[in-house]
Amino acid sequence: MHIVFIFSLSMVPLMILACPINFGYVRNITWYDPTCFNASSIVSNESKCCHTIKSLFSLGLARHLNVSSMFLLPDNHTSVSCLKDFQVELGSLEVPTHWVSTCLDAEYFVSSPSFCDRIESLDDWFRIVGKKTSINYYCKDNLNLSDYHCRNCLTAIKLIHQNGLMLIDHSKGESCLLLTQLYAAGSVNVHGPESKDVASCIFQLNGPIVNMHYHSFLTKHKYVCRYVILPSALLLVLGAWISFRDWVIRKCKIM
Repeated sequence: MHIVFIFSLSMVPLMILACPINFGYVRNITWYDPTCFNASSIVSNESKCCHTIKSLFSLGLARHLNVSSMFLLPDNHTSVSCLKDFQVELGSLEVPTHWVSTCLDAEYFVSSPSFCDRIESLDDWFRIVGKKTSINYYCKDNLNLSDYHCRNCLTAIKLIHQNGLMLIDHSKGESCLLLTQLYAAGSVNVHGPESKDVASCIFQLNGPIVNMHYHSFLTKHKYVCRYVILPSALLLVLGAWISFRDWVIRKCKIM
């Protein structure tokens, strides 16, 4: 009995620290922001890359809402763990690790009644905003950028944000906007938070069309080329040159 008790206690910190979000979608959805890969880009919280990083992380929060009915993460330890996992996924695509620490603050994504008018869960949202809103109508299905559907959804998000939540809590503009986006992407849209339309419309991940899974493939094979193929080719050339030199020397001695 004592052994079981000790083992169960040792598992508690692991359970607390584990991030409930799988950020593998970062490598599979279509997005691209060259400023996140450019080493000379200005590192600033207000930069274009930070907007992209925040939107990518928000997709994970929308998935978390879809599964748990909670908008944000339960505690700071979990939030820190999620940022680390998120950083690892971006790092696999050769996004410099400093972007995550520059753009995202772990404490910001911890669930709190003060984040936006006491809204922490879907039940809170329904109690304060209601179940039938313009978001439920305009953001439910197709959000193609090429037609009016996306525009109508964004207008609905703006109206609920400004005329609903902001009338209640003027000081939480950015926080309330995030919750509104998460609701539309994670709870309303039938295609799910990782669909192309949700990513490009609600979170504006609509840069040049590059599938990051393909980008990841190129990144991995670039290392193979750099550290395996290129050195091997150089050794072959060097070996051929040495063989040719030895052959010339032997030929000269015979003559």
